[in-house]
Amino acid sequence: VDCPEPAFEADSFVTVTFRPNPEVRQAAGGELPPAPQATGEVTGEVTGEVHPQLLVLKAVFGEMSRQEIQRALGLKHEDHFRNAYLTPTLQGGLIEMTVPDKPQSSKQRYRVTSAGRRYLRRMEIQAAAKGRQ
Repeated sequence: VDCPEPAFEADSFVTVTFRPNPEVRQAAGGELPPAPQATGEVTGEVTGEVHPQLLVLKAVFGEMSRQEIQRALGLKHEDHFRNAYLTPTLQGGLIEMTVPDKPQSSKQRYRVTSAGRRYLRRMEIQAAAKGRQ
């Protein structure tokens, strides 16, 4: 089965999006979330069938504030970022708050969880499997 070629994007960061082979996903028991789909950019925000959790995981290095993550992704609208990116990634257990008992704290930072790191590794394995075909 052929997979789409990787999508390359470069600005202040280089982003490579790999779309996994469907056979690899099936062999993993179908437990992986859908692959991200690059669909374009509108007013500085990625729209369409993008997997926001993966984008957030790739943007977070160490502990980062909401503003730092949002800036790293090039997103300008706070409400959109919170609703479409930050909240689903938190609810999925892929990132966590450093001050969970005070979600509105000015000192609040976010970091990738062990589940988030496992998910990123699975995506790398899928990409490597695609490269071997």
